[in-house]
Amino acid sequence: MISKYGDSDVVSEQESLALDRQEGRTGETRRIGFLGFLTLLTITAAAILHVNQPEFILDRFVGISELEYSLFDTTLYLSYLTVGITVGALSDLWAKRRAFVFVGTAGSVLFYFLMTTALVYPLLLVYRFIQGAFTVMAWQTFMTLAIDFSGERSRGKNMGLFGAFLATAMGLGPALGGVIASYGVFMPYYVASGLNIAAFILALAGLKEPEFTKARPELRESLDIVRTHPRLVVPGLFNMVDRLHIGFILTALPLFLSTVLGLSESLRGLSLAIFATPFIILQYPMGKLSDKYGRYRPLVVGSISYGIILTLLGAVGVLGFESLLLMLALLGLFSGVTAPPAMALVGDTVEQKDSAMGMGFFNLMGNIGITIGPLVFGILTIFTDFVGVFVVAGLLEILALLVIIIIIRKGLGEKLV
Repeated sequence: MISKYGDSDVVSEQESLALDRQEGRTGETRRIGFLGFLTLLTITAAAILHVNQPEFILDRFVGISELEYSLFDTTLYLSYLTVGITVGALSDLWAKRRAFVFVGTAGSVLFYFLMTTALVYPLLLVYRFIQGAFTVMAWQTFMTLAIDFSGERSRGKNMGLFGAFLATAMGLGPALGGVIASYGVFMPYYVASGLNIAAFILALAGLKEPEFTKARPELRESLDIVRTHPRLVVPGLFNMVDRLHIGFILTALPLFLSTVLGLSESLRGLSLAIFATPFIILQYPMGKLSDKYGRYRPLVVGSISYGIILTLLGAVGVLGFESLLLMLALLGLFSGVTAPPAMALVGDTVEQKDSAMGMGFFNLMGNIGITIGPLVFGILTIFTDFVGVFVVAGLLEILALLVIIIIIRKGLGEKLV
């Protein structure tokens, strides 16, 4: 037969189909890469703010306690919690993705800037909530589109690729934030606005709606996703616990580095970047390995190891900056082991037509965790020092894993291996 790939090339039907599949995989990878880059912009914008939060809050508003300080991040994650699930439902209901990206990035531009103008702390928290609502609208839609465009056999690999961009943003953001903050306490917020402008323009130029997306007749059907897919609880719980500790660390660590070790913004950014680097490196290979060997093994091993390292973080950290960096690298390593298989479990559990709501529930659980994380830190500081705070946080990770294992084996009747 004459191939469409060249007038004079004669190939078999089997070879032609193989070339078609290869082209499809290449196009799929390009789409995931583009979505990942848009996510890189929006998450970097959010991540560059963490490094100089002590100066941005404590130096502007006199008399703020550590518990009140933790509300800045809690407010952000509360907006992720309340808005994220709604965005997932409406995205399925209206069969639209791009509109949420445009509204989310444009709103983020405005409210990153407005946070620099707040004169009282309660108003700052209001602006923070609205900024978070627009930000989650954008990045959750990118995550949903990554599921939309992924085939069944390549889902883990694609989630690993997408996760690599996400993790890069989490590492690049603090590193950039430390440098940017040295030019002024408000500079990270101005740069965050600029990054969202770039995301808006790129999405306008190159983001397409997935062809297979269909409108859902009733919002109630979307909200019923967990009853119809009870296994969705497992990746949701893993994400909740993982992100609880992300919220905890992003709030506790900059304050620990500033008040206990007396480090500058640039060194604080380096510390968070050291935490994120192994997390970045492991995203793609762990996604592929979970496709081949299963999701549960890396989740269990990674969670146990993460909990042990976290309990030791405060005690080792007070010994010196070098010791702290080693612990943060190990912490990032085991965090990278768990993230891709947990995300891929969502795609394993729900049909493509329900992917937005499935990812919405996944992020809902994660947002519950990340909202609780800063509060856990703020409350624990009332009763103990930084060493004790990290011990309790690590023990929570291990205890939560035991609960999830019981649910998997007894509640769902599944084996871990």
